[in-house]
Amino acid sequence: MEKNLAEQYSTFFSKKISLVSKSKSIKPFSQMPEPQITYFLTQAYERKKSVILQMNKTEYNLFINEQIGIIKHIENKRGMLVLESSDCELIHMLSFNDIRHIRLS
Repeated sequence: MEKNLAEQYSTFFSKKISLVSKSKSIKPFSQMPEPQITYFLTQAYERKKSVILQMNKTEYNLFINEQIGIIKHIENKRGMLVLESSDCELIHMLSFNDIRHIRLS
């Protein structure tokens, strides 16, 4: 009886259990052409659609990240836009040159 109990506990403790969930890795999409990015941005702004913007690597940001939200303002002459996050807690001011890929969320 004690032997069976010891075997059950040893198999239980030999299993590796991770309490920390793995972070979602972002699949980098290919770079979209600039005219296509501006076209999709204006369409999303006019239709008030939620978008996912994948950002390029910069000298300050060494990895590719994504911003999700609704475009609140767009300025085509300077190539700037204002993106409000879905939960309305964060506002991003982005340049068209920083955007790598755009898609609907």
